Amino acid sequence: MTRLSQALCLILAASQLVGCQTTGDPTQGGIFWSETKAKQRLQDREDTLDAINADTSRINRRNSSLQNSAARKRKYIGE
Repeated sequence: MTRLSQALCLILAASQLVGCQTTGDPTQGGIFWSETKAKQRLQDREDTLDAINADTSRINRRNSSLQNSAARKRKYIGE
């Protein structure tokens, strides 16, 4: 084998081992930045935050309702 063909085989073998991928999260591997994946990752996190905020609001409304009910009952029984 010539020196050039050996170098090409070595480069080809090395490229098979690397397996680079695009990522929107630099902490999860890959060396290439993907703006689309990063935007999707951000949107997923915002959707999760919106769901948590909606649950928190619902729970706060329920707590307020229960507190008002308890206050009315205490007033009714004369506490």
